[in-house]
Amino acid sequence: MGQDLWSILESEPVDTPEYVMSTFKGNRLSIGHSIETRKKGALEVTFMSRYWNTAEESNNNFFADRMCARFGVDYAFSDRFTAGVGYGPPNGIADGYVKYRFLQQGAGGDGSPVGITGLQTATYRSRQLTGVEDRSEFFNRTAFTSQLLIARKINTDFSLQVAPTFVHRSSSSNSLDDHNHFAVGFGGRYKLGNHVSLVSEYYYVANPLESIETFGSFALGVNWDVRYLLLQFTMTNNPIFTEDTFITQTRRNFNFKDGNFFFGFNATYFLQL
Repeated sequence: MGQDLWSILESEPVDTPEYVMSTFKGNRLSIGHSIETRKKGALEVTFMSRYWNTAEESNNNFFADRMCARFGVDYAFSDRFTAGVGYGPPNGIADGYVKYRFLQQGAGGDGSPVGITGLQTATYRSRQLTGVEDRSEFFNRTAFTSQLLIARKINTDFSLQVAPTFVHRSSSSNSLDDHNHFAVGFGGRYKLGNHVSLVSEYYYVANPLESIETFGSFALGVNWDVRYLLLQFTMTNNPIFTEDTFITQTRRNFNFKDGNFFFGFNATYFLQL
């Protein structure tokens, strides 16, 4: 019996595209988001914290004079779409985000040379923090950040990311300040070992605030992934975790003077439902 056309087609090998995996290890590179999205059904529980000292001589605490934290939950609705919410005491900032992967970097020289992910965040401040926003109404306390995360895994050890950013604050307490800010973030990861990576980020703001002096947000740290747990240790010049604040309202330069240096510790537990 001769083969028919359908059986011949079924026997032909099917070319499936191959993609680069693990450009970065987690949803966040260090202080900001990375290009990564989790597999469908993945749940992440995150604890983020910052510790720092103040310049007053009367403070002699053993570890740090002050600290702030953020508790968050993230869930992957599909391989490309991840969303999350969080709340940070004692700053009183509630935030949420959605992230969608538009394009994945191809492997073996085939496909796209970069990966692209879109990020949209929204924040609400229940307390006065920097005095930049007008707090007369509920909506005035909100801010929104839009990012296009573009990254490339250069080799098995080294990855780079560029993040064009738009920040919109719903209000300003000073007429000198614009509601809209344009920035670009730069980030990188270098793998030091099987489970340890060196990471760094920097954000440049094209039109910074006029009412207060601000600096570019910078971070340098180490990521340590242990199976279902990702531990991140960071040195940075900002104590806040939300993009609209640490990108546009960083009031300290990155140095080791009192009140300028912040130590960050993040722990993310991953569970595949």
